[in-house]
Amino acid sequence: MREFEIILGLIFVATLLQPIARRFDVPLAIAQVFGGVLLSALPFFPAAPIDPELTFVLFVPPLLYRAASTSSLRDTRKNARPIFLLAVALVLVTIAAVAVVAHTLAPRIPWVAAFVLGAIVAPSDADVTTQIVRRLGLPTRLVTILEGETLLNDTTAFVSYRMAVRAAALGTFSLAWAAGAFVLISVGGLAVGLAIGWVLRKLRPLITDSVAVSTVSLLTPFAAYLLAEQINASGVLAVVAAGALASRTPLRTASARTRVRTNLVWDTATFAIGALVFTLIGLQIGRLVPAYLQRDALALSVAVLVVSAAVIVTRLLWVFIAAYVPRLVSHRLRARDPIPPWRALVILGWAGLRGGDTLVMALAIPLQTASGAPFPGRDVVVTVGFGVILVTLLAQGFTLRPLIKVFALPRGDAAEIEERRARLEAEQAAMKTLDEIGGLGHIPANALAQMRGAINQRTRLDLDDADHSAGHTGLTLEDAIRDAEQQVREASRDAVARLRDAEVIGDAVFRKVISDLDLDEVRNIDEPII
Repeated sequence: MREFEIILGLIFVATLLQPIARRFDVPLAIAQVFGGVLLSALPFFPAAPIDPELTFVLFVPPLLYRAASTSSLRDTRKNARPIFLLAVALVLVTIAAVAVVAHTLAPRIPWVAAFVLGAIVAPSDADVTTQIVRRLGLPTRLVTILEGETLLNDTTAFVSYRMAVRAAALGTFSLAWAAGAFVLISVGGLAVGLAIGWVLRKLRPLITDSVAVSTVSLLTPFAAYLLAEQINASGVLAVVAAGALASRTPLRTASARTRVRTNLVWDTATFAIGALVFTLIGLQIGRLVPAYLQRDALALSVAVLVVSAAVIVTRLLWVFIAAYVPRLVSHRLRARDPIPPWRALVILGWAGLRGGDTLVMALAIPLQTASGAPFPGRDVVVTVGFGVILVTLLAQGFTLRPLIKVFALPRGDAAEIEERRARLEAEQAAMKTLDEIGGLGHIPANALAQMRGAINQRTRLDLDDADHSAGHTGLTLEDAIRDAEQQVREASRDAVARLRDAEVIGDAVFRKVISDLDLDEVRNIDEPII
C-alpha cells in the first residue's frame, strides 16, 4: 500500500511541474526528471521500490499502444527506409558499439552484461524530442521519421534486451539461436497483435456506451502484451500491431462523443504514465548519487561519460552514413529522394535523448540468474544506464531547441495543402448531403440556408487555421469571431449554472447541457504542448 501512495505522490508532484515548465519554457519531461532528483534529496521522502516484473506491464503497453494508434501508417510507409535504418539497424549498431566500449572500459563486466547495457541505452525516447519539434515547426517528414523511429525502435531494443538478459541469466549465447528466435518472436507478436485488433474491430459495433469503449481501449494493450508474452512472442510488437490496426477502425463504429471522451481518457492516462516515468528517472538518478561518491566514483563517472559519448557519436555518424551511402550507391534512389540538407541530418542525429525506455529496461533487469547467482554486473549496468539518461537530457535536451532555431529549417507546406483539400472535400460532402435532405421537403428553406451558411463559415475559419499553421499571431476577423463564440459559450454555461444553483434544474440535466457546450468548444481548442 505504501508503494501505491508513493506512486500517487510522484504523479501529483509531476503534474504540479507542468505550469513551472511552461513558465520557464523547459520541456516538461526534463522538468519532471529534475523534480524527481529534488525529491530524492528530501530526507523524509521514502524510496519507491518497483517490482521489476511489473515494470514492463505497467509502463510499456499503454504508451506504445497510444503512439501506434495515433501514428500515420501512410507517412510511416513512405518513410519506411529511413525509419528502418534508425529503428532497427541503428539500435543493433548502438548495442554492439556500447557493448564493445563497456567491456573494453571495464573488463569485469562480462560480454552478456555489456550487451544488456547496450540494449538498455540503445533506443531513443520521443517524449522530450516531439515536445520540442512539434512546437518549433520542423519539416513534417523529419517529425514523421522521429516518431516512427521511436515507435519501432522500442520493439528492436526490447526484443534484443530480452535475448541479452536470457543469455546472461542462462550463461550461454548462440547467434544462430538468437537470429531464429528474433524472427519467431517478432512474427508471433505481430500475429497476436493483429488477432487482438481484428477481434476488437468485430466487437466494437456491439459496445455503444462511451465509458465501456474507453475501458476496452485501455485494456487492449495489456491484453495484447500479456497474451503474446504467454506464448513467448514479442508483447511489444503485439501492442504496436494492435494499435496500428486500431488506428484504422471505421469511424461509424463509434459516436463523436465517444471518440472525444476516449481521447481525453487516453490523454490523461499517457500523461500520468509519462509523468511517473520521468519523475522516477529523476528519483532513481538521485538515489544513485551516493554511488558516484564511493571509492570507484571516478571510474564510474568516466564509464558514464564514455558510454554516453558512444551513444551520441554512433547516432550522429549513422545518420550521415545512412543518408549518404545508399544514395551514392543507387542513382535511382538519389533521383527519387535527394540527399536531405545537412542541417536536417544534424538535428536528426542530435535528437537521440534517452528516457522512459531505458528506465523500464534498467528496472526490469532480474536480480538473479537461473542458477540463483546475482545477475552479473547489474549494479554497474543500472547506474551507467541512468547516467546516460542524465547526460543526454542535459547535453541534448537543453541544446536541441536552440539548435533547431539556429538552423531554421523550412517547414514545408505539404501538410497544409492536404489539410485544405480535406476540409474543402468535407464541405462539399456536407453541402451535397444538405441538398439531398432539402429535396425531401422536411426542412424549411430558411433553416437550410442557415445551415449552409454555418458550414461555409466554419470551413473558412478552419482554412484560415491551416493557412497560418506555421505560425500566425495577428488578430484577424476569424480570431474575433472565435473569441465571440467563446464568450457566447461562457454566457450559456453561466446561465445553466445559475439554474442549477437556484435548484431549478437537477445535476443530471446540468451535466448533460454543459457536456454539449464543452464538446462544441473542444473542436476549437488549439492547446500548446510543452
